[in-house]
Amino acid sequence: MATVSTFAAPAGPRGRRLPARRAACGGTGPADAPGAGDALGAGPARPQAEIDNPLDLIAGHQLLAEPAPPAPGRADPGCGCGHPMCVDEDRDRTALARVFLVERHSVASAGLRSVLATAPGLAVVGSTGDPLRAVAAVHRIAPDVVLLGRGANLEEDLAAVVALRGADGAPDARVLLLRRAESTAEASRMLLAGASGCFPLDLAGERIIGAVQLVAAGGSVFLPAPPPARIHAAAPARHLGELPPQQAGLTEREREVLVKLGDGLSNAEIGRELALAEATVKKHLTQAMRKIGQPDRLRAALYAHRHGLAG
Repeated sequence: MATVSTFAAPAGPRGRRLPARRAACGGTGPADAPGAGDALGAGPARPQAEIDNPLDLIAGHQLLAEPAPPAPGRADPGCGCGHPMCVDEDRDRTALARVFLVERHSVASAGLRSVLATAPGLAVVGSTGDPLRAVAAVHRIAPDVVLLGRGANLEEDLAAVVALRGADGAPDARVLLLRRAESTAEASRMLLAGASGCFPLDLAGERIIGAVQLVAAGGSVFLPAPPPARIHAAAPARHLGELPPQQAGLTEREREVLVKLGDGLSNAEIGRELALAEATVKKHLTQAMRKIGQPDRLRAALYAHRHGLAG
């Protein structure tokens, strides 16, 4: 959270003083004239924004040149840097997605800031390297998106998601985990915990920006797409070695009886369908069951279904 204090404008390269900025950046006055303020007793220092983390200021500002003065008859457009500290109160702030970083590794955090600083509509409003302090921080800042760095394991990260979106954190914030979903089952667990997706830090910068923008707009994203869960055969192992009908030596009549059995018909119904005596049906069925290795009518009917004999 930024607090405003008063100190002299910082010096730029080779001692050149950086131009003053508007609003939280340092008021509406023009840049210092050459040498102004260098003489002893030269005027009060201008107020500027003091950011708890200096990278919050660097990520949101482009300190390259003095903005051009507004044209005559036009209202002052404001700072225009896009940082949330410098958006005028009377401007629409809903288009700016506020991002908070929870990343233990300072190099990764700085890299994310550098990438997101180039994205229109995104602003990093704070960060912490300590997940235990993140809940209080997001409660105070109320960001739109929280990027949560990878912890020791998935369970730890999911617990952090629940805490961040709890009553003591930021219930309306959307959380992106900075890790891969190793399977669709892991992706489902992330969604059930309240996360809006995940991506690893080795993605290209434009894909990271796109993922954060999509989640800020209300979507969910998993990059790269997790592999589907492996589907194992439901049949017991003993079915793997059974003979298919074409190798079991079935006669045409035995095959017909087996097909009717698979359709759920009784011996009497099979006899009527095939114009056979019930005793003859029983004889063919007994021989067919012996050849396919099935000990009873139920298992023989299941065999017929497994091998496409029954409708």
